[in-house]
Amino acid sequence: MMKIIDKKTFKKRNQYNYFRTFDDPTYGFDVRMDVTNLVKYKNEKKISFFIPFLYLTTLAMNSVYEFHLREINNEIVYFENIDPTYTVMADNGVYYNAYSKLHDSFKTFYKEVRENIDVIKKRTDIDEQYNDENYAVYYMTSVPTISYVSMKHPTPSRNYTSSSVPRICFDKYQLDEKNNHYYLTLNITVSHCFIDGYPLSAAFNKLQEMLNDLEKYLNL
Repeated sequence: MMKIIDKKTFKKRNQYNYFRTFDDPTYGFDVRMDVTNLVKYKNEKKISFFIPFLYLTTLAMNSVYEFHLREINNEIVYFENIDPTYTVMADNGVYYNAYSKLHDSFKTFYKEVRENIDVIKKRTDIDEQYNDENYAVYYMTSVPTISYVSMKHPTPSRNYTSSSVPRICFDKYQLDEKNNHYYLTLNITVSHCFIDGYPLSAAFNKLQEMLNDLEKYLNL
């Protein structure tokens, strides 16, 4: 479900109008996340780390109202549900884009994403087609080969529809031997037209809360 929001009554219209004058209104935070429980969980279950992290991240963003807002055809639009799109590297070294719906059941979500990844891994074509028509999504990617301090997403200039879609990247999780916990750096980049520091922080905080209490959300 989508709903058009009246700009005249939009409570953050001053923020929207101001950052709408920027060629690129996006910004992001790079936050160190404790993923110790998730590393233990994926080792016990012998599953991918990426898929449960993708699931929890999607739940976290859906919990924050501002992450549901997009600009489409110069209108402010609210989407009831936000689904993930994510990059997958095939065996030929080419990256492709995948899409999955957010399900209430993690087991259902895991199965769908796992099947998507397995199919994409075997792709051999090199002509990737980008779908720019579905905006009830966010973009997820990862760099599991290095640990970084910060990163910047490429964002198109003066394309306010594209820039209103959140972009997320995380790096390789690593063990901190001082406390025997695993951490990664998570970047979430958003449009300041819709998301200021408070709701952006809320998404990080919600995700960390879920990572600390996995049994409430993961049911394999």
